[in-house]
Amino acid sequence: MARDYSPLRLHLLVQPPDQAVTVLWEQLGQLVTGGLPPSASIRNWWGSSATHTQAAAWLGVGRPVIAVALGVSVTFGPVGVTASKVSRAGPKRPMIADGVRALTVVLTKAGYGSTVEAVAAHALFLHPDTVAQTNGRAVFPVVRDMHNRGKFSTVGHRPVLLDDNTSATLAFLWAAQRGPGNDVQTNHIWADSGNPDIYTALWNLCITPAFLAKCTDGKHHPEVYAALRYRVVDLYGLWPAGRERPACPAGYERLSWPEPPAAVADLEVTLRARLVARPKSPPAIAARKVGWLFSNWEPDSRIPAGPE
Repeated sequence: MARDYSPLRLHLLVQPPDQAVTVLWEQLGQLVTGGLPPSASIRNWWGSSATHTQAAAWLGVGRPVIAVALGVSVTFGPVGVTASKVSRAGPKRPMIADGVRALTVVLTKAGYGSTVEAVAAHALFLHPDTVAQTNGRAVFPVVRDMHNRGKFSTVGHRPVLLDDNTSATLAFLWAAQRGPGNDVQTNHIWADSGNPDIYTALWNLCITPAFLAKCTDGKHHPEVYAALRYRVVDLYGLWPAGRERPACPAGYERLSWPEPPAAVADLEVTLRARLVARPKSPPAIAARKVGWLFSNWEPDSRIPAGPE
């Protein structure tokens, strides 16, 4: 029998966010449509792994399980507090506000079953045929350094340009052949901002509405992070070198994703045209001075400096 954990999630959602919530075993059976499965009698079933369908019920509202008395009760922590923090922090001051809970309330009222469902519905990735033309490599030699953007440095003896999110955003938009959107944000699926091999890798980027972008960092929404990472595997068969292949999270097959922009026939031609048209953009400066993917990482003299 298919089980629905939405009633449990909604029950936790309406509880005071700064207080732990203890639910008796009998009540838990009533809050899960179809009842608790036999595996709920195993302590690990109540863990906080985003790959488990049931965990989305409590992780989706920011409440980790902090105590389990099998057959008696389960205690869910205050919103945003991990089990380790609860055990040693003592009394906790009430939060002035809770954005995680507020977003969950809004999305629930909008008809979404969970935060991950809402993010998936609005997370735009590039077409696999476009990304395939990069052979899994980054496009520009750029890493993130907000305080020194515009300067050059080295990462492992490799010259790189320091930038904010501009180079990654332009790489995505140019590859999509789209202009900037209203109130949207470019997100890195693996947020290794100092790694030039993935910071402008097209497979590591997606765009979401800005109001959902914070959910993608995994801090308060590990189930969203797990779904996005697997989306990269599903679309492109890629993940960062040295990392384990992300597992398919429970419920992933039920998520609905928007269609990617149409594939570009020749990514190099498309990007080169944009670099020539935007000679003072960070990607153009980086490509001209230290190289880029389609110049074999050698300075590209075909990209003009533009008028002073």
